[in-house]
Amino acid sequence: MATADGPSTLPAVPGLEPAFHIGPHPLRPLRAGMPVLALAPLAGVGNWVFRLICARLGARLVGVEFINCRIVHQAGIRVQRLLDFSDADVYRRTGISLLAAQIYGNDIGLMAEGARELERRGAQIVDINFGCSVPQIVRKGSCAAFLRDLPRFYEAVAATVEAVRVPVMVKTRIGWDDDSINVVEIVERAQAAGARAIAIHARTVMQKYDGEARWEWLKSACEAAEVPVFGNGDVRCYDDALAMVERTGCDAVMIGRAAMANPWIFSARRGANLAERIELAADQVRWMAQYKGEHVGVKETRKHLTLYFRDLDRHSPERLRLLTTESLGELLDFLESWRRALDGDPERDLALSASEANRLAWSGTG
Repeated sequence: MATADGPSTLPAVPGLEPAFHIGPHPLRPLRAGMPVLALAPLAGVGNWVFRLICARLGARLVGVEFINCRIVHQAGIRVQRLLDFSDADVYRRTGISLLAAQIYGNDIGLMAEGARELERRGAQIVDINFGCSVPQIVRKGSCAAFLRDLPRFYEAVAATVEAVRVPVMVKTRIGWDDDSINVVEIVERAQAAGARAIAIHARTVMQKYDGEARWEWLKSACEAAEVPVFGNGDVRCYDDALAMVERTGCDAVMIGRAAMANPWIFSARRGANLAERIELAADQVRWMAQYKGEHVGVKETRKHLTLYFRDLDRHSPERLRLLTTESLGELLDFLESWRRALDGDPERDLALSASEANRLAWSGTG
């Protein structure tokens, strides 16, 4: 794979009993006393580089950014990048994480065909997006639109289960709006159709990311489920993940926006010291250059760097260098010289505030 230097630093799977299985796959927490933590599918973010970073830090399942079933067999460079599962071999060889590739669409037959291609590419789990609330997607009958037609929802899950040999999971919400919260029925239909796990964003479709996540409905869903449930919504720091498990009984916690700012959350940490952030930034920009080429890779990594180093003054020379250097070699040299010059290095809390999380929200993540 492209990241030949990556696996050598991967942590070994600890000798713990599995917390649960998804089909044949055991999922264990990083350490005893931790919940199983997973990286949510993040549109525009969840490429193999970021997935591998989160897996190295402790994410036990990593989600591929969602893929429209109508483009799976196209040959364009954008599609091929979406379908670049270069990290899949690492997970197969080391067992540190599972790769869950997410499909969506409004044609059930094409969704099933697309799922087969994701399996062929190396997905260990096929995930179906029934949670995205982007209006232009829902209007076409995709994603959250299925929650208004549960027989069609059942048919889509059953057809995908039939099409692939790997386990199928679904990502969904608690219902369409406050007057039609039907998450318990959604869970029952999904598992009856053969889904082996369910991820639930504890908001309605109409809420998008507004207001508070409704953990009480997640609790009801967990009580009804016979398959593992991943809770999602309003987990901005590790303590929130612990609270979600305690209050809802979910089997695992799926983390999205908070991981963009603090991938160390998967190691049960609120953040990292400056040296650790610099070292991760160097890995990420190097791998992104392999993934998308130097110019695009360096540029696209900046959205992460602004989050990892958001404690810097806006006009500091370090921040200016991070966000304006275009050459990969120059940026790596700067990061190394910065790291060597550190004097005192306390850990920085990188947990998102509610307002920061809202600014990162995009409904494409479900």
